[in-house]
Amino acid sequence: MTWFTVLPFALTVALSVVLGRVALPLHPAWCARVLATTAAMTAVAALGTGFFVAVNYAATLAPAAAERLPEWALFGDDQPVPDAVGVPAVLLSAAGLAVAGRTAVRWARELRRARDGAQRVVETGVPMAVAVPGRGGGVLVSRGLLRGLASEELRVVFEHEGSHLRHRHHRYLAAGAVAAALLPLRRLDGALRLAVERWADEDAAEAVGDRGLVARTIAKVALAQPAAARPALGFADSGVVRRVEALLGAPPARNAVAGPLLFLGDALVTGSLAAVALQLDHAVAALPPVW
Repeated sequence: MTWFTVLPFALTVALSVVLGRVALPLHPAWCARVLATTAAMTAVAALGTGFFVAVNYAATLAPAAAERLPEWALFGDDQPVPDAVGVPAVLLSAAGLAVAGRTAVRWARELRRARDGAQRVVETGVPMAVAVPGRGGGVLVSRGLLRGLASEELRVVFEHEGSHLRHRHHRYLAAGAVAAALLPLRRLDGALRLAVERWADEDAAEAVGDRGLVARTIAKVALAQPAAARPALGFADSGVVRRVEALLGAPPARNAVAGPLLFLGDALVTGSLAAVALQLDHAVAALPPVW
């Protein structure tokens, strides 16, 4: 085992931390794509590195059983993994898989509940609108929203939520949620949530042709929320002040060239790092051992 074993994971985490703190000068659609890709690949690198080290630690403890493992699953330098590294790797890998599984189950459960109510109006006075993806989904709205907004404001809401459904934003948010559950990447998750909401805001503004109307509708729904309310994927969720300020300014550039280039570059870099984290045999064999 060498320092290179954890390098891909360390690089993806470092990139995730930077992107969680630095605002990308891109259209929200491209920001969301870059952040979601980074989050997903960081989660893969974390789980892959932990599993890889854990398997090699098991091979250290049971050399006879290791002969049955494929060559790609073992370190190329054939060096034993010390207990100080192997035990934490096993525990963290198990914990990571449990956390990722629990997060996926929670999302699936919440999605089923939302789908059950997507075909009818929620009887609550709290203004609420949620995009429910998948078959049997749609836009879940509350009685308070329908009563509290004018027709043009309701159109803003449905255009916004329709953008979430068209672009399958729940997949982006799932990547951020899993990464934040596995690692201390709440800033990245928050930046991703904001980018997704800003993306939907811009789609709504383009559809209705009035950025001020979209800004006022977001502010109106947010101000009507009870202090304890925390809507998940809700219309007034995630960075309301920043969203309103952005809508009151000029529309963002489309980034027809810079956006795709940065996205492809990020996908190539993070995808390569995640792939290396899953298969280190040849790379590790070429480096001097630390232990």
